[in-house]
Amino acid sequence: MLTRREALRRAGVLGAGAVVALGPASARGQGGRKPALTIGLPSNPETVDPHQFRSVLTGSILINICETLVVRDAKTMELRPLLATSWRNVNPTTWEFKLRRGVKFHNGEPFDAESVKFSIDRTIGSKLNTLGKVLWPPSIGQEVQIVDPFTVRITTKVPDPILPNRVAAESVSMVPPKAMAEYREKFLGDRPIGSGPYRFVEYVVGDRLVVEANPDYWGPKPATGRIVWQIIPDAATRVAALTRGTVDVMVNLPVPLISTVESDLKLAVYSELGSSVHLLLLNASQSQALKDRRVRQALAYAIDRPTILKSLYAGRGTLANSVVARQVTNAIDPGPYAYDPERAKKLLAEAGQGGGFDLALWQATGRWSQAEEAAQLIAGYWEKIGARVSLQTLEWGEYNRRAGRGLLKDAGYYAFVNGTWDPSYLTQRFLPTYGSFRYFDAAGDLKRAIEEHERAFEPAKRRELAAQVQKGLHEEVGWLYLWQLDEIFGMSRNVKNFRMRPDHILWTREAYVEA
Repeated sequence: MLTRREALRRAGVLGAGAVVALGPASARGQGGRKPALTIGLPSNPETVDPHQFRSVLTGSILINICETLVVRDAKTMELRPLLATSWRNVNPTTWEFKLRRGVKFHNGEPFDAESVKFSIDRTIGSKLNTLGKVLWPPSIGQEVQIVDPFTVRITTKVPDPILPNRVAAESVSMVPPKAMAEYREKFLGDRPIGSGPYRFVEYVVGDRLVVEANPDYWGPKPATGRIVWQIIPDAATRVAALTRGTVDVMVNLPVPLISTVESDLKLAVYSELGSSVHLLLLNASQSQALKDRRVRQALAYAIDRPTILKSLYAGRGTLANSVVARQVTNAIDPGPYAYDPERAKKLLAEAGQGGGFDLALWQATGRWSQAEEAAQLIAGYWEKIGARVSLQTLEWGEYNRRAGRGLLKDAGYYAFVNGTWDPSYLTQRFLPTYGSFRYFDAAGDLKRAIEEHERAFEPAKRRELAAQVQKGLHEEVGWLYLWQLDEIFGMSRNVKNFRMRPDHILWTREAYVEA
């Protein structure tokens, strides 16, 4: 298998991080480049409304169409200006943003402070079930004030030290308010309009989503004139399409199919440790057995995670011992729940569950590579300590809807990418006031530490509180952490400058295919 360094050297598969201004969209297909980049996806985008999507893959598509006030560097994850040219903290509850002038949405409507207020209010303040509400919970609140046509201030109920991180999230994209007033809510769900380097062309559910270069884009022109996101649920079929050359990149290359890609000299395999924390949601709010911490700890001790990682994923990843991925700011490693089935049985006996108990384990199709096989192995380990496990499967869209509403009883396989690149993005989900993915509510000192961490501006205090929270959640096993897996792609050696940001967003603005 090609190493990361070798793949970069031999194939130029991923870029080095610098954004390069390439030729205009009118030159597409010239200069030895193919007119389009085609990417094979395992599932449909759940929506094309930039304020209602819930997956990284959908965000990877919409980031080309719509833009945010702030953007993360594709390599370092540092915050960079985008539609906001600068920002400052006026006081602990107020942030001010200066806006870029001369920007137009794809429909010709100008971008200004009114656009910002409308977009943030729609994302956070509306009745929509938005991802924005996940990263901007109601307890923080927001009021967008228009200072002048190119200046806005955002005021929160409580101090919010990471507000610029929040507005960098793809789910807080800017959209044209006048178009929305004319076409109402349904419009963005049919035809998203943004200010980005690509314009929406079409979306055929189950087949493809197509975007084309925006000739009036305010910034560097994209490197290819067209991107086609081809929906191919079956992994083997995606590999076959890659081999035939009908797709240039395939997402979610399963470990068993790596050798097939490696055997083709026209193709390359690229992998990098992902920042998704794969875990099991344990529904302590609905399951009487799971309300007892000892039962949750027993389930953790019962799983031989190293063996699963080695046997199922060929060791391509690392064990996760925290809700915060190791790449994220202020992440710590509290240590593992080492495989110890006898200790697990003892804990169950102490909790009055020594005679066994019923346990449903849910997983989704069309989302995570080999998740079904992982669920089967986990179920086998749990059955060894006396649990009676029933495996439940749902298609990804419905699964994600239920998971977000706390409806998976008793346990569900999931993976979280950190949307703000700060521990609070996930730790805040354990607060009783949180509105999504509510499965376990923190109490006492742990609850207070989560709340204090959310509001702390001083870096050293944030680090201290982040560590305290991660250790507390590890002890409680509100969620059962499994692993971080390598993200594996198959792609043509002719693909250039395609990269994955550390938060799993596919960065395609500089990507192209040599003819």
